[in-house]
Amino acid sequence: MFDAAMVKIAHTPFYQIKVDQEKNRIILNIKGCWNTPEEVPFYTIHLKEALALVKPGFSILTDLRKLDEYSPVVRLMHIEAQKLTVAAGIYQLAEVHDLKKPVNLLSVGMAEESKIPLNIFDSMQDAQAWLEELKPR
Repeated sequence: MFDAAMVKIAHTPFYQIKVDQEKNRIILNIKGCWNTPEEVPFYTIHLKEALALVKPGFSILTDLRKLDEYSPVVRLMHIEAQKLTVAAGIYQLAEVHDLKKPVNLLSVGMAEESKIPLNIFDSMQDAQAWLEELKPR
């Protein structure tokens, strides 16, 4: 079934970004090993395109289960991207992690620095259900 409210922003080997305008939600799927910003040269541009399609009070659902690692320079890029997201008016971020991977600690550290409202889950179903229960802002 075609979902008219879903807008596909990007589909690369490292990430996919979609926007569900009806739910005022950005959906990210991040994977692989990000060594340099040059591997993902349009990530920030794609994120800005997604942010332009949501209203303040939006949520983000991110699947990080297939992410292996971020290099330190890529972590800085992600912190800056999270700061853009905070400035755009994010309400909540639900990240789905493979809890056996060390990326969890990186996510917590980046969220503390960027001040993004991070919530970690181990299943997409739990993360989606939690976001659905939130009162819209």
